[in-house]
Amino acid sequence: MSDTQLSALPTERSCALVAVALSDGSRRGVRLVSGEHRAFGTNADRTIVNVPFPATEPDWTLRTMSCGVGLQCAPSKDLIAQRSIHHLTARELRALTIVEGRIAMGWLATHWPGMMSELAHRLPGVEPIVDELDGDAILDQALALADSGQPLPTWALLGRLPSTVAPHRGMAQTARKLWGRMPWTSRRQDAYRIYSVPVGGEGGVKNPNLPPPSRPEDEELEIRPDQRAGVPYPEWNFWSEKFLLEHVAVLEVGHTASAERPTRLPADLRRYFEMRTERVLRSGLEDGCDLDIDRYVEHFLDTRTGHSTESRVFRDLIPAHRDVTTCLLLDGSSSLGAHQGHIFQLEMQCADALSQAMTHAKERHGIFTFTGNTRHRVEVRCLKDFKDRHFVAPSTQGLVTAGYTRLGAPLRHLTNRLLQQPSERRLLIVIGDGLMSDEGYEGRYAWADVSHAVVEAEDAGVFVYYVGVGPTRVDPLPTVFGPRRSQRIRQIEELPRVLGHVHRELVAA
Repeated sequence: MSDTQLSALPTERSCALVAVALSDGSRRGVRLVSGEHRAFGTNADRTIVNVPFPATEPDWTLRTMSCGVGLQCAPSKDLIAQRSIHHLTARELRALTIVEGRIAMGWLATHWPGMMSELAHRLPGVEPIVDELDGDAILDQALALADSGQPLPTWALLGRLPSTVAPHRGMAQTARKLWGRMPWTSRRQDAYRIYSVPVGGEGGVKNPNLPPPSRPEDEELEIRPDQRAGVPYPEWNFWSEKFLLEHVAVLEVGHTASAERPTRLPADLRRYFEMRTERVLRSGLEDGCDLDIDRYVEHFLDTRTGHSTESRVFRDLIPAHRDVTTCLLLDGSSSLGAHQGHIFQLEMQCADALSQAMTHAKERHGIFTFTGNTRHRVEVRCLKDFKDRHFVAPSTQGLVTAGYTRLGAPLRHLTNRLLQQPSERRLLIVIGDGLMSDEGYEGRYAWADVSHAVVEAEDAGVFVYYVGVGPTRVDPLPTVFGPRRSQRIRQIEELPRVLGHVHRELVAA
C-alpha cells in the first residue's frame, strides 16, 4: 500500500469525528473526494462533508483539514442553501464564498476558539464576522464586496458553496418535468406559446418547428460532478464547438431479465439473417467435396521429384466466419408512450425480432435501454449483457416509458462497452422515435452532440445505425445519422425488410 492509502483511513476517521462533534450531529460524517477539482464542501442535503484527499495544499496538516471541516459545519451554510444564487456572476459567487467563510470563522471563534490560530495562519487577512446575519444580509454583504472593485482571492480552505435551491420550482413546472418531454429550460415567465412544443412536433401539435438550440450556461439545476453517481462523459457544445468535460453522468444499472424460449422467426427475417452467412470456396483442404485439379497436379509433380508435401488437394464451400458483436440500444423515454403506446409496442416488436434473429444466428450481442432525468442522471439499463447466451425478449421485461432522451451520452457509454469486446467488428443499433430532448438539450444543440458522438464511435471502429419507429413531423435522423445510417419504420410490415437490410449492410461494411 502507498502512503496515500495508509493515511486515508485515519484522515477520514479524524475528520468524521470533527464533523459530528462540531455540528451537533447535523453532519453525519465525511467523504474523501479526489481528482483535479477536489475541494471542501457538502452533499446536496448537507449531511456529509466532502474532504479533499490528498490535501489541496501540500503543507496542510490534519489540524488544517479539521479547520476546513469545521467551516463546513457552520449554520451559515444552511442559510445560503435556502437562497437562489444561480443569477450571480462568477465574481459575486467568489465574494459570497469569502463573506460566508468569514461568518463561518466567526461561528468557530465563538464555539471552538482553539481553531482560530490555525485559521489565522492559513487565511491571512481574512477577518471573522461574529455578528449573526440572515441569508439576505449575507447576500447583501457579498454583493457589496463584489461591487467594491477590490481583489477577491480564492482560498481553498473555504471550500465550495453548498448546493442551493433551483429557482421557479412551481407545481406546473414540476409536473412538466415528470410527465412531459418538452423544452422547458427557458427562463421565460410568460405563458408558453404555440412554438414551445415537444421536440420534433409530436402528433397533434399544431406547429412542427423545433425549439431553439439550448445554451448550457442557462441551466438552472445546480449539481456538482462530485454529488452525482455514474460515469462522467463529455458533451459537444454546439455553440463553442468544444467539449464540455464531465458534463453528463451515465449510470448503468442491472435488470433481472427472464430468459425466454425463442419462438419461430418470421420467414422473411430468418431468410435475411441466413443470407448474412455467405459461403466461400476454399482450396488446400485435407478433405472436401471436390478435387482441386491444380493442387493435385502440383502435389503429383512434387511427389515425383522428391519434394513431397501434405496432400491438401481438396476444395469445399466453407461458411465465411464473421466475428461480430452487436449492441442493441432501446429508447425508453416518455415520448415513446405517445399514440396510445403504439410506438413503444412497435419498438418492442423490432427489438424482439432482432434479438431473436441474433440468438438464432448465435451472434454475440447485448441489449440495453436508456432514459434520463437531466444531464446529472442518464440511466442505461442492461437487459442482456454481451456474455449472456440466452434469448431475451425486451417486450416481456416489464419496461415502461419515462424520462427524457439525452442520446449522446448513452452512445458514448455503449461505444466504450463495445470496445471492450474482443471482436473484429462492432455494431451499435439504436431503436427509438428519433426525437432527442432533455433539459438543456434541445433543437440543434442536441442534434450536434449526437452527430458528434456517432463520428466518435465510427472513428473508434464502432458502426452506428438508427432505426426510427413511428411517424414524426420533423425527422432528425437523415441530418444526425445520415441517410445511409438510418431508416424509419412506420408499419410493422416493414420490419423484416428494414432489420435484415440494416444488419446485413453493417456486417458487410
